[in-house]
Amino acid sequence: MMPHLPGLRALLIGSLIVVVTSASAVELTDAEVIKILTTEQPKDRAIRRGLEFIRSEQKPSGSVGDRTPTALTSMAVMAHLAAGTTPDDPEQGAWMQRSLRFVLSQQDANGYFGQSDGSRMYGHGITALMLAEALGMTHDEDLEERLRSGLERAIAVTINAARVKKSDQHRGGWRYQPNENSSDLSLSGWQLMSLHATQQVGITVPEEVIKDAVDYAKRLTTEDGKVGYESRGQDHPALRGLALLSLMVGGQHEAPEIARVVGRIQGDPISWQGQWFFYRAYYDAVGMARAAPEQWESYGERLEKILVEHQNQDGSWNAPPGGNENDHGKVYTTSMAVLALSVNRHVLPAYQR
Repeated sequence: MMPHLPGLRALLIGSLIVVVTSASAVELTDAEVIKILTTEQPKDRAIRRGLEFIRSEQKPSGSVGDRTPTALTSMAVMAHLAAGTTPDDPEQGAWMQRSLRFVLSQQDANGYFGQSDGSRMYGHGITALMLAEALGMTHDEDLEERLRSGLERAIAVTINAARVKKSDQHRGGWRYQPNENSSDLSLSGWQLMSLHATQQVGITVPEEVIKDAVDYAKRLTTEDGKVGYESRGQDHPALRGLALLSLMVGGQHEAPEIARVVGRIQGDPISWQGQWFFYRAYYDAVGMARAAPEQWESYGERLEKILVEHQNQDGSWNAPPGGNENDHGKVYTTSMAVLALSVNRHVLPAYQR
């Protein structure tokens, strides 16, 4: 289980003090250290304002966002969890609990989350990941039990979908419906992350399902670092970070593909353009932070600068010119931006090295 927030904050602050004092040429006073730790940096301000916007979009039912509300509400909750807010938080906990209870109410009798809002297996994977991240974050025994039960039933759907008979090209992945016999890497990434996070909170996941999913991602990654959506040899920038994350989840830390994908990301760095900017920002952040922490330090500064500069006055984000992510609404773009900016906090299982 993940530690609850008060202990986690103490751990983070202790770590920061060590870093600050060891890097300083002169010894800092307690007041100077406290000032450094409590001064809101641009990234932290962007996160705070983004979360404020997301909370302002909540409806009385607890849902957030209009299109695919189960998936969007799950993203909104996950953004808060990534930033360090839990359902027990004295200020925002009630907001999170309303949203969590809404999401749980949308699970069908078979354990599937993708039917009620039409988000299909995309929404199912996102929601399962969120439930795994939320598990262990509350002292509310009833809510905790509902989170665990909902997650276990959802993961059973994911595992059964992975066992649908498929051709060698598609084996190990997932597609839009649980019973489909084709796969794509974009959708499969959410399933793999949800399975990984579920393992991290102590729920058993068959190892062969994880292995097959990692092998599927590896088959779509070429020797020169191109990452395909459905076929090997395609080159989708938004999926490069996902390929890195998949290899790390599979324990393939020395795989030669890692350096080549990292090199391709660095050689074609993210900029304020493209159809899937926020999708790429999220996976670049998660993948680089896990697989290439040294390169991530400088790359993360670039990504942070872009996001901070393009945040709206109300705390939200729009998609860049030429992008099509506005179709998913500002809850989506803002949640993905906050998730990308929060990677270095290492609060969630998917972000931990």
